Amino acid sequence: MKRLIWCCFALSLMVSLAAVASAKSDAAKGKWIKGWVSDSKCGAKGAGLGHEACGNKCLQAGEHVVFVDDIKHKVLNVDNQDALKDHMGHRVAVQGAVDEAAGTIHVDKVNMITQGSKKAEAASMDEMHK
Repeated sequence: MKRLIWCCFALSLMVSLAAVASAKSDAAKGKWIKGWVSDSKCGAKGAGLGHEACGNKCLQAGEHVVFVDDIKHKVLNVDNQDALKDHMGHRVAVQGAVDEAAGTIHVDKVNMITQGSKKAEAASMDEMHK
């Protein structure tokens, strides 16, 4: 009986270690976050369609690129500006490392999110739920 208990303990320990190693691996890669590319002057107010021209003008005036998280609506300063500056005013999904304490994100990958009309989005949702 003791042998069975020790085997179960050893097995659960190995599974726990594997889970921790997997979590660290995912954290190192960074997580995917959806949001808007804006400038530091407009911040969250620039998180929407039609901000591209204004944002680019602000960048030329010396402001820097920020990322506005869709879920938390938090404005994050972008460590590597070149990764997002060509996406000003666009809704994107970014993969990167977020430093919540510093309010920054280091962007590793960027994917554009196409903006359809509300009717098109509703139609696609209706098709999904059939």
